[in-house]
Amino acid sequence: MLRVNKLLAKISVAIALVLLLLWLVTPLWHSAVFSLFVIFWCVITSSALYRVTPLFKNRNPVEELIKRDVNQLALISLAGLFDFKRKAEFVLIGQIKTISVGEGSIVIEDINSQRLHAVLSVSKAEIISHLHIILSARERQKITITS
Repeated sequence: MLRVNKLLAKISVAIALVLLLLWLVTPLWHSAVFSLFVIFWCVITSSALYRVTPLFKNRNPVEELIKRDVNQLALISLAGLFDFKRKAEFVLIGQIKTISVGEGSIVIEDINSQRLHAVLSVSKAEIISHLHIILSARERQKITITS
């Protein structure tokens, strides 16, 4: 996810620089619509830049995004600007068939072939480490965890 966020930040900054240059050099700054669009793009750029800082990762630890209840797992996915998150999706631990862990993402498939996907702010190693903490050895034996 960090790689994608870095790419989005670079693209967003490049577009923001072009827009600001157009706004300053041409008479487009007289246009209220274009000025609002430049301000809107500055908000998007600041969000993209924030997502590549350590502060973003510290404010969104894996413990807050993958939670365990008595018999179910809750996944909270990052979405949108800044620290916005989606509603938690729940799956019963006894019905989990496979867990696929990617760099900054996790996909859980249950016995009914229902798939839950979450985008996280942490690395693959941190996700796997957290899964080993919250799942018992017996539960990990029943679930196929792939990376």
